Amino acid sequence: MAEHDSTSRQCIIQFPARPEYRFDNFIVSNGSSFAWTCARRICSGDPVNYQSLYLSGASGLGKTHLLMSIGNHLAETGSHAKALYVHCRDLIESLNRGASGLPGNLGTPGSEIEFLLLDDIDQIADHPPTQEALYRIYNQTLEQGGKMVFAGRTPADQLEKTESFLTSRFKWGMTAELLPMDDEATAQLIQKLAEDLGLDIPDKVITYLLSRIPRDFQSVKSAVTRINEESLKQKHKVTLPLVKTALDL
Repeated sequence: MAEHDSTSRQCIIQFPARPEYRFDNFIVSNGSSFAWTCARRICSGDPVNYQSLYLSGASGLGKTHLLMSIGNHLAETGSHAKALYVHCRDLIESLNRGASGLPGNLGTPGSEIEFLLLDDIDQIADHPPTQEALYRIYNQTLEQGGKMVFAGRTPADQLEKTESFLTSRFKWGMTAELLPMDDEATAQLIQKLAEDLGLDIPDKVITYLLSRIPRDFQSVKSAVTRINEESLKQKHKVTLPLVKTALDL
């Protein structure tokens, strides 16, 4: 599992893009298995009984990774379906500017977008014009046989300051929650991040870290990065004393 950094939220993305986000390098845990499966199925080309998917979960658990994986999978498999990733903030700003046309002619009969991937849906709260526009986009996309995948920190039925006509649409499709990683998945993530840096972290050190660092991507990445920097600074392999120094434990 990997999560986006702040730069990935500053653009509207068509695919292929950000190739580091793929289904095969998402570290699946008990808490993310169902979400991973639903995301994989909706873009598989096989018949599914849902046209929309709503992913929820705390920051750093892999929601953006799954959104990007859908777009990249469609591009890599030669699918003719056009996918578009949009951060909710960009949708709001486009409407606030009075833009005559949304990206890809979203919400119009002539829209070429068949997969809309909308991230950080929580930001739509208290923005009635954007909610109304998204309602139209939702209906138009589904009428044209397209699919939509939403991601946010809050489950669809708990969104605040969001009209019921929109939240009911979110709940029409499939919903899946991502939960914090278990020990096995966190250990796999530590190993993967360490290998990417050419760093060897012994199993006993990983076991120590499991009880001392948060279970979100950014926290794990930060810990591994600091350990690597301390290892380079000391010119020494990773040990428990080195880790304690690196992380101020």
